[in-house]
Order: sequence, then C-alpha cells, then structure tokens
Amino acid sequence: MFSYRFFLKQAWNITKRYRYLWFFGLFASLIALGGEYQIISQGLNNNPGGSFVSIGVFMLYNLFNPSFYAGIGSLAASNPAALWSLITALLLALALIIIMVYLAIVSQAALVEHSAQIILNKKKKIGLSINEGLASGRKHFWSLLGLNISGNIIITFSFLIISLPLVFLFITDTSVLTLAYILLFVIFVPISLSIAFIIKYAIAARVLENLSFVAAMEKGWKIFQNNWLVSLEMSLILFLINFAVGIVTIAVISLFFLPLLLLSLQLYLPLLTALSFILTLAAMLVAASIFNTFQISTWTSLYIHLQEKKGLSKLERIFQRQR
Repeated sequence: MFSYRFFLKQAWNITKRYRYLWFFGLFASLIALGGEYQIISQGLNNNPGGSFVSIGVFMLYNLFNPSFYAGIGSLAASNPAALWSLITALLLALALIIIMVYLAIVSQAALVEHSAQIILNKKKKIGLSINEGLASGRKHFWSLLGLNISGNIIITFSFLIISLPLVFLFITDTSVLTLAYILLFVIFVPISLSIAFIIKYAIAARVLENLSFVAAMEKGWKIFQNNWLVSLEMSLILFLINFAVGIVTIAVISLFFLPLLLLSLQLYLPLLTALSFILTLAAMLVAASIFNTFQISTWTSLYIHLQEKKGLSKLERIFQRQR
C-alpha cells in the first residue's frame, strides 16, 4: 500500500543512522532550486528568482552601464591601490562562489546516490563515507549543474513575466493590469512548481540511472505527469515539517542562545558575544543540514517507488473509500 508515512520514516532512519550525510545536506541546501517553497514565497513577495538573480541582474546592468566603467577609470587614476584591492576582493568572492556551487552540486548528487544505495540495501547498514560521496558526486557535476541552471532559468523567466504587469502598474493604475497580473500568476506559478518537481525527478534519474540530460528530463516529466498530485501532497507534507523545524530551531535559539547574547552585550563581554553568535549560527546550520538530508532522502525514496509503479495520492484514496 502506498503510504507517505513509509517514505518519511525511511528517510528519517537514513538521516539518523548515516550522520555523515549531514555534511552533504548542509552544502546541498545552498542550491537555489530547492524549489517549490521558494517559488511560493517568491511569487507572494514578487521577487522573481531570489537574491542570486537580483545580484545577477544588478551585475548585468552595470556591465552595460557606461558610468560604471567611467567610475572604474576614475578610481584607477585617483587611487590604483584601492582599485587593485577591489579587484582582489571580487576575485576572492568569485572563487568562493564557484567553490560553494561545486560543493552544492556534488553534495546533491552524493545525497541522492547514497540514499538510494541505503534504501536498496534494505535494513543492512552499509559502509559509506564522505570521500565516497564526493567521488560519486563529481561524476554527475556537469549534468546536475545543467539541470539546476535550466530549472532556475525557466522559473526566473516565469516570474519575470508575472512581474511585468506590476511594472506597468507603477506607471498607470488600471484594473486590466491587475487582472493580467492575477491571470499570469495563476498560469505561471503552477508551471514553475511543475518544473521544480520535474527537475527533482530528472536529477534522481540522472544520478541513479545515468541517463543523458534529455532522457533524464523526459523521465522526470513522465513521473511527474503520472504522479503530479502525489508530488504536490509530498511537497505540502515536507513544507509543514520544514515549518515545524523552523519553529523548533527559533525556540531553541530564543530559549538558550539569545539570553546568552543579550547578557554578553549588557556586560560587554566580547568573547561571550562571539560564543553565543557561533552557537546560534551552528544551531541554524545543523537544522538546515539535517532537514535537507531528510528532504532529499524522502524524494529519492519516492522516486525509487514511482519509477516502478504509480503512486496513489491521499485525495484519491479518500474518494475511493467514499464510493
């Protein structure tokens, strides 16, 4: 019998027993297409693509802005040392971003592959390690990078289209533009959600079956097409769990670390302030890594089941009972 509880329990057991996966969970959480929760929040906040896209748009604007190059020329003439310091800082930031993206993609692949190995070995605990995960993740780096970028481009483009009526609303306030915004929102948010689910399944298909980019996308589309309601229900369940984890994390920080921080500030104790800040950050990172490990393991478990047979959603089961 198809049961969400089974997949969630299986993923939680993997998360508990194989704590080395938390390392991958932490870095995999950096990937922007984590997807369906961000799509909803971005749509409600009218923020297409998130902060990384906003930074990208800002950089592109400056690249084609003549005053940007004039400012660089002025800085080079007046203070060359400051210009070289700025260039060095930008290069270091770029190197850090490249490293983070690399680790995020490799960690995503490692989580999917190791979760599947654990699931397929049933209850037998197998010996896996971080090094093995990094080695297996590297094999799929370029394919997964392409899948993640493709998904982000489509989703960002969808939200840019949704935002067009809002831009014109600043110029002229008409009911037609409001109606256009609502209509585009209703059309493109489901499209973006569908893309997020298809990419999830395509990533699993690429890692577990070594399919090509096109074949993985076709497999992801086929599974989503046959199980779109199951995908939505699983996403809702994970969203609620994510919300609960966030509440618990905030409660722990508020009860234990926040009072310590306030006390250190009142007593002017820099070391205690630093310690409380580090503990707060550590609690947030641990919570993020654990939940992301649990989430990817859940989707991997669901994928393994759905590629063999169609899932039966909760709504379908309810309607079947009422017949």
